Amino acid sequence: MPKGSGRWWRPAAGSVWEATVLGAEVGLQRDLGSLESGKLADLVILDGNPLEDLRNTNRIEYVMKNGRLYEAETLDEVWPEERVLERGSWVQDEPDPSPRDP
Repeated sequence: MPKGSGRWWRPAAGSVWEATVLGAEVGLQRDLGSLESGKLADLVILDGNPLEDLRNTNRIEYVMKNGRLYEAETLDEVWPEERVLERGSWVQDEPDPSPRDP
């Protein structure tokens, strides 16, 4: 039996198709579900083929949202302009090593 979760296993191609085309069939198929002229096209660019291994959907390199391309790890804009995301004061480079008092 192929890798997966027992009787709920499905080929990667089916999972990707369900998440895109079938996901748009809630009344939004005019705007979503495929890459076509005039449709909304927020998307992710992966560093691995999800049809070869569905876990490659976790290997996100870039995100396109509202016509702007962002680097996934930093969310810095890389197209159409290069712009570094402003980090708020709540962003930490390292986790706080001390336990918090309740």
